[in-house]
Amino acid sequence: MRIAFLGKGGSGKTTTAASFIRHAASKNPFVLAFDADVNAHLAGALSVEGDIQHLGQLFGPVTNHLKGKRVDLGTKPMIMTTPPSLLSNFVRCDFDDPLIKQYGRRLDSIALLTVGKYEQSDVGSACYHSKLSGAISVLHHLLDSPTDIVVSDTTAGTDAVATSLWFAYDMHVFVVEPTQKSVQVYKDFIALMPALAAKTYVVGNKVEGEEDEQFIAAQVAPEKLLGFVPLSKHLKRFEQGHKDALEKFQLEQATVFDKILATLTAQTRDWDLYLQRLRETHVRLCHEWYNDYHGLVLEEGLDGTFTYQAVIAPVTTPQHAAEPAPVALAPVAPAPVAPATVPTTSS
Repeated sequence: MRIAFLGKGGSGKTTTAASFIRHAASKNPFVLAFDADVNAHLAGALSVEGDIQHLGQLFGPVTNHLKGKRVDLGTKPMIMTTPPSLLSNFVRCDFDDPLIKQYGRRLDSIALLTVGKYEQSDVGSACYHSKLSGAISVLHHLLDSPTDIVVSDTTAGTDAVATSLWFAYDMHVFVVEPTQKSVQVYKDFIALMPALAAKTYVVGNKVEGEEDEQFIAAQVAPEKLLGFVPLSKHLKRFEQGHKDALEKFQLEQATVFDKILATLTAQTRDWDLYLQRLRETHVRLCHEWYNDYHGLVLEEGLDGTFTYQAVIAPVTTPQHAAEPAPVALAPVAPAPVAPATVPTTSS
């Protein structure tokens, strides 16, 4: 199951996400982590060392791998919302998965995939949406089971809903400080995305005493409030460069992280609805941007026989499946949020 941490800039979202990842990894043999934040601080927060490969610069190689042996595309390019085919390659939550092995970094039972930062060369020519393209394609080809744990540290802005990431996660957690501005970011999100309100939750962070707890509790429905994280001396020491302090913070806040983990594992995913939303979003993006950009009709001729259940089932081996029949996807009603993605040659 997939969880995304969101919040206003400076709310402590990345340190909370990193601590939850460590906590989940202490209880599970594998946790897949995505650093999908423009600041790309998750590797440092997790103390992951070594060269980090940025998916934002690897859209071509990543999609070439995911394309597998599919024939329905012909010479058409994949974009980030291109639905899979029965002949696609998929990603599984395992250290031996070829894509994770190639592009991820490993720390104990954690595998980290990193989108990458917004570079100086991107100024004036690309938005962060284009950086997210590789990670989005990976998520739409990810066959995680109900017992798998996938955690994303996301951007502070609207990128999590301005792309097809809006339906990619099973649960959203807003890290909220006891301030009006921080709480308002959460309120704006559920007002913008009422379809996601049922699986969106809040953790109060940097709380100093009962007054701060009451402030947050007065503005969040009780069933959506997963707990409070006090302002901790361990986080201050971590931000001063003491790497071991984050582990102490994780242990200190174990009760809250257990509540988040239990809520995540109680979620369910409707793969048919997921595929429906992916196909709808793909058609909309093609009509809005990519058909004109590429001079092609990208939504037609795709594998209409594909279902996620067919490739999840152990009896199915996609590499030996029959050639799928193409389908022309009809125009559909717009999805709840129209992305502000500007096409690039890599997306």
